[in-house]
Amino acid sequence: MIYLFGIFSTFAVPHPPAPTGKKPPPPPGLPIDDNLFILSIIAVLFGVYIIYKYQLKTKTPT
Repeated sequence: MIYLFGIFSTFAVPHPPAPTGKKPPPPPGLPIDDNLFILSIIAVLFGVYIIYKYQLKTKTPT
């Protein structure tokens, strides 16, 4: 009985609308490939900061 109800529910799904030929509007937001050079510099500087911070923790006696 569960199997039959499962089959009926798959046939009850409405069909998607037909394509109209128009392009959909672009998504809102900013492009993600702007200022990659600046972001990479920030990432390198942050990595150096984390490595330096980790080395300071390992050098200090506790």
